[in-house]
Amino acid sequence: MNYREARKVARKAEQGFGLPKAPTLQLIQDKLERQRNRPIIVDELPGLSGSGLCGLWLICADRDIVLHAPVKSAWHRQQIVLHEFSHMILCHDLQESVGDLAATFLPDLSEDVLRVLGRSSYTDGAELMAEALADQLATRIINGDVDAMPEPLAFRQVFG
Repeated sequence: MNYREARKVARKAEQGFGLPKAPTLQLIQDKLERQRNRPIIVDELPGLSGSGLCGLWLICADRDIVLHAPVKSAWHRQQIVLHEFSHMILCHDLQESVGDLAATFLPDLSEDVLRVLGRSSYTDGAELMAEALADQLATRIINGDVDAMPEPLAFRQVFG
């Protein structure tokens, strides 16, 4: 799958998700929590720093957990979280085994985790689609948030 095909799938998923004209990250999270009938916890995991992973989605029996590496800007954090939310919107099956990622980063929680998806690269179609949808959602948030601070224009401001 190439990025053009991924964007086409992402556009269709975004339309099906039914966001209002001016969505926010919190609104997307709230909608996903209602759809999935479970809370979504979003938090920073310092152990991801330097690991090659910048985000994880853990599916537990009673909740979803999205963890992200420490970042230097709110924009970068938002992109990582939107990527994981995009996997939820796209209903992706999770490929990683629990033993690998959960045991490495969250040994105390690993037996509660049913499945894990880790964001590290975009070498497969699921990752491309999730990133394409995250890009579209970020654009919608930026364009819909008239009261927000202006979008940073320099790469280093966004990604540190």
